Amino acid sequence: MFGSRDKSSTRAFTDTSSGKQIDTIIADQCTLEGDLTTKNSIKVDGRIQGTLRAEGRAIIGETGSVKGDVHAADLLVLGRLEGNVHAQRLHLQASAQIHGNIEAETLQVDPGARYQGSVTMRDGGTPPVLPFNPSTDQSTPKTPKD
Repeated sequence: MFGSRDKSSTRAFTDTSSGKQIDTIIADQCTLEGDLTTKNSIKVDGRIQGTLRAEGRAIIGETGSVKGDVHAADLLVLGRLEGNVHAQRLHLQASAQIHGNIEAETLQVDPGARYQGSVTMRDGGTPPVLPFNPSTDQSTPKTPKD
């Protein structure tokens, strides 16, 4: 009854493309407004309006939509993303649509995938470059010496 849980009834979701377990799923009828951070993997079949940060694998499913930046170690996009991407590995499948800039170490684009924005390829050991924000950075801009 209450408090007792049959361990065999817990559902494990598996990413069919990699065979790895998915820890968190945002279902297609779910909308999340706000930033989301996870240390594990996540699949978005619903909608997120905010920044998504995943230390593991992030998947934006065919019905999934993210309006905000995505930071992930490994990002697979089948759905729609309106925001900038910061990933080590990025794979855009044929149904993917991205409107934003991409920064990644590796990029795989399947025929039919669409993206609008710039692409910056990073070296494996190079950390991402953070934009200068004059409201928070009080350092004096340096000018090259002649």
